[in-house]
Amino acid sequence: MKKIVSLLLIVSLLLVLAACGSKDALAGTWTGDLGLDGVVTWTFDGNGKVKFENEFSKQDGTYTISGDQVTIQLELWDDAQTFTFSVDGNSLTMNENSGGGLCGTYEKK
Repeated sequence: MKKIVSLLLIVSLLLVLAACGSKDALAGTWTGDLGLDGVVTWTFDGNGKVKFENEFSKQDGTYTISGDQVTIQLELWDDAQTFTFSVDGNSLTMNENSGGGLCGTYEKK
């Protein structure tokens, strides 16, 4: 009987811990007017897949988050790009770490 109770407690604890997993702060669709890059839309699926779209290009890719850094690899990019990001309510700010393009503020749709 003690084994069954112990097993049930362990299973319950694992379910509680799984429910407390970290939420992907980028999940959703974000749009911003970045001037020369036009209106840019990022869609992060919350599971590591991303879609990028502006008037010049549509691309699929992948992303990973580590702290306040998101590394994005789009299908037409030779190398992944890492951005420092912050989310404040419905506002996302992304700054590409090498000082390149696509930096700016996006609003959640």
